Amino acid sequence: MTESCPERRAEIRRKLKVLVVKVGSNILTGAEGGLSSRAFSRISRQIRELREEGVRVVLVSSGAIAAGRERIGLGRKPLSLAQKQAAASAGQTALMGQWEKAFRRHGISVAQILLTPADIVDRERFTNLERTVETLLSLGMLPIVNENDAVATFEIRFGDNDRLSAYVAGLVRAQCLLLLSDVAYLYTSDPRLDPSARPIPCISRIDSRIERMAGLSRSGLGTGGMSSKVGTALWANGWGLPVGVLKGDLSGGIVRFFDGLTGTLFDTSRPLPSNRKIWIGHFSRPRGDLHLDAGAATAIRTGRTSLLGAGVTQTTGEFIAGETVFLRDPSGDEVARGIVRKGAREISPKGEGLLVHRNDLVLSEMSHRE
Repeated sequence: MTESCPERRAEIRRKLKVLVVKVGSNILTGAEGGLSSRAFSRISRQIRELREEGVRVVLVSSGAIAAGRERIGLGRKPLSLAQKQAAASAGQTALMGQWEKAFRRHGISVAQILLTPADIVDRERFTNLERTVETLLSLGMLPIVNENDAVATFEIRFGDNDRLSAYVAGLVRAQCLLLLSDVAYLYTSDPRLDPSARPIPCISRIDSRIERMAGLSRSGLGTGGMSSKVGTALWANGWGLPVGVLKGDLSGGIVRFFDGLTGTLFDTSRPLPSNRKIWIGHFSRPRGDLHLDAGAATAIRTGRTSLLGAGVTQTTGEFIAGETVFLRDPSGDEVARGIVRKGAREISPKGEGLLVHRNDLVLSEMSHRE
């Protein structure tokens, strides 16, 4: 953890080609809970300035349920799942209407994308989504992404739009993710309770101490909060994505963030891989396990070799060719994840042939640390 990192922020901005900006419900709603046109105007103006510098921007926007509450008169009472889905359905049109109006003033056309986890974990749907977003960007449009809350359930959903925005950043291989929140920094303790709390401008590694700090600072509305943002940053840093958290209601806040004047940067020294590698290592849903002998596990950890059948001692789970599997060492620890070329019933222990090509392998976090 370091106390300042203006040079690093300036470096990220110089190299910035694709940026994902996530806006929380707290930023888009006024005191009465409805959508605030002033907030939409402020954010659209900043995004226009980024686009004028040649940066491609994808916006992840919360606020549909908050807008729907007002539209169908649900107030601020706790909602059932069905009521949340109804509010999202009613509110999504209002939300997009506000964004369309705000960006129209700057000559920017917007496009709506609603996602569920299945659109991410399924390789074919992920690839189709990638093509769609790339086409929209190449046409000069601004994709605006939200979770499809009208069909999401408690069991099958992203959880919050902080995590969704990281998925989107991986999809478009963004060089940075900015989470616009109602807090300006991660603090050493809760500033509402501790007058000595200090803001932390830059964090080079998220450890248990940082996670404890995040648990002490929570926002009011929405499902995110600082704990969610730090968890998202930890996950995204794992594949090489820097994440910034800053106060979303600041005029020119995004430029001020890159100038080192506000916000916390959760940085990483890892190089950004292809979005295919990101999908394999972080987005896919492994369907089984290949247990390796000691020699094969050591070889895989070098990151320079493919997995042959001779290195496999056992398989577990039901999987078919083309699905993702865990590769585990003799102790059962995860070495890597990869796309397997044979199904579980086709693999015999110590058999022959190529099972996982090195281009379809992504080392686990533990392997990176060793």
